[in-house]
Amino acid sequence: MSWSRIWRGPLGMSFRHCLMASAVPGSVALTVALLAHALSAPEIEGGPAAAAATPWLTLPLATIAVSCCLTAARIWPLFARRQPGADAIRRLERGPFGGRAAMIVGALLAQCAVSLPLTIALAAWLGAPSAARHHYVGTGPADAFLRSVGDHATFELGGEHEVTTLLLRPRAALPTSDQATEVAITNDNGEPLATTPVAFADSGALLRVAIAPQTLSRVRLTKKAGHVPLWFHAGSVVAVSPATLPTWGNSMLAALLATWSSLVTLILAALIGAGSGWATLATTICCAQFVQWIGGVGPIDDALLHLMRGQWLL
Repeated sequence: MSWSRIWRGPLGMSFRHCLMASAVPGSVALTVALLAHALSAPEIEGGPAAAAATPWLTLPLATIAVSCCLTAARIWPLFARRQPGADAIRRLERGPFGGRAAMIVGALLAQCAVSLPLTIALAAWLGAPSAARHHYVGTGPADAFLRSVGDHATFELGGEHEVTTLLLRPRAALPTSDQATEVAITNDNGEPLATTPVAFADSGALLRVAIAPQTLSRVRLTKKAGHVPLWFHAGSVVAVSPATLPTWGNSMLAALLATWSSLVTLILAALIGAGSGWATLATTICCAQFVQWIGGVGPIDDALLHLMRGQWLL
């Protein structure tokens, strides 16, 4: 099959129409995002809070995704029942998908063509870290409670990794006195990773502990003093590697995950549209995108937050 035939077929038509249809709403959303960020950008300890700008990265990318999905479904009569021109299309497209697969691919290519450079540029503009880091979540015992002095828990990092920072976020039970709990952090050989024990007094408080760069496979936490019982639940101990990974690569991964959300949406639309009209189909597309981008169902919501935090997505 020649490239000219592909360009004139459903794939090329979907690509062209989706590019044109997403240009205006995407530009408007991008303008709103830039203005909103300029007017409301918070700062933490004198520096910009990049993660707080995640909604302004989400807005234009989600707008482009919804525009591409709605356009691909609207211009191809076989996506919904009783659409003008459906009979003529069926006579031309005799495959099992009736051209829907080509329309979906065209819409995804159009979204990638716009969202890839936009994600790279906008993430940098909004203050994403210049380099990304691997985050290794420690796996500990189910009953990782530090109640009494001397209690300890060991967290496996899933192999040996170069680590420069530890992120600790335990949950605290009701204290028995006003004294904060001090926790010592040691490596495989029992050598301290922090010069002094770290202290916790509040539940859910995030403590960032910088350590000398070294290779670790596990981390051991031991209660040294204090009267605040601590529970280190799943995800409360994270080891962070040096910042050596390109943020532009992380942005590309985020854009591809955004395209994945549209693939899921269009497949769902193709299934539902076989037995419903355009109004139901359009509602389905908007709802499917909303729950993925805003509702946190699927990978894209966390991916954009990790991108702005400098956390490598793979």
